[in-house]
Amino acid sequence: MYLASNLKILRKKSGKTQDALSVDVKIGRTTIANYEAGVSEPNLETLLTFSNYFGISLDDLLSKNMEESLKSKEKDLMLRSAFSKKGADRPVFSAKPIIGYSNIPKIITVDNSGNDNIIYVPVKARAGYLNGYGDVEFMETLPTFRLPGLNNATYRMFEVDGPSMAPNVLHGDRIIGEWIDELDKIRDNRVYVVVHTGGVAVKRVVNRLKERGKLYLKSDTIVHRHEFPTLEIDPEDVKEIWYGRMKLSSDFSEPAEVYHRLADLEMDVMEMKNLLKKGE
Repeated sequence: MYLASNLKILRKKSGKTQDALSVDVKIGRTTIANYEAGVSEPNLETLLTFSNYFGISLDDLLSKNMEESLKSKEKDLMLRSAFSKKGADRPVFSAKPIIGYSNIPKIITVDNSGNDNIIYVPVKARAGYLNGYGDVEFMETLPTFRLPGLNNATYRMFEVDGPSMAPNVLHGDRIIGEWIDELDKIRDNRVYVVVHTGGVAVKRVVNRLKERGKLYLKSDTIVHRHEFPTLEIDPEDVKEIWYGRMKLSSDFSEPAEVYHRLADLEMDVMEMKNLLKKGE
């Protein structure tokens, strides 16, 4: 049965986000996300709602592999376009497809009202998370919570390990990330949590998918920069990516030395002004 993938394809083809589709068919966004992920299945009445909305038969919605059908049509159109132009003997180039990345996380947890919870991934759970991000039993062992103001998206919190992002993000800080449904949406030099085949990384990301088919993960640290070289990642190796929306930190370090020097200089200037006034 192709229901999960077909729903996703039909929604995208119609130009609808999950939120927009939710409003149109009066079904919760999280419920639609779970249908598309194959976590749950709609009843007959809901299936008929989708069938009528997208103008497709119930049999096609359940049994037809629309992904393969669309690929076949797109390939045919591309070939026709190439050979209808002058110089049709030139090679036809196409962008390297991104394989395996989903537009929703594999596991989503919700509260009693159907709102997405924020799952917390502490450092001690990171190794397990790399293998268990799609395992319901493992994900149920992780703490969940909600924060005001973080709505209408799926969020996850990761504990930062190591000094690679200091001084902006410190060891022990917590990054709350928003799920990125398409890798093309990654913005240059923003902080992301990237779950890839090599581990879980909190880095600044440079998106060169269109130019080179690569993502580059950079560290902020200067003191330890020789320990943390820029990583080159293939999109096929990315399992999850979360855009850093909020940082929670318990660090109350004193201001940097430069700040101290500026403060001392400011005090000296003030003292000189006072002396000059007294001498007038």
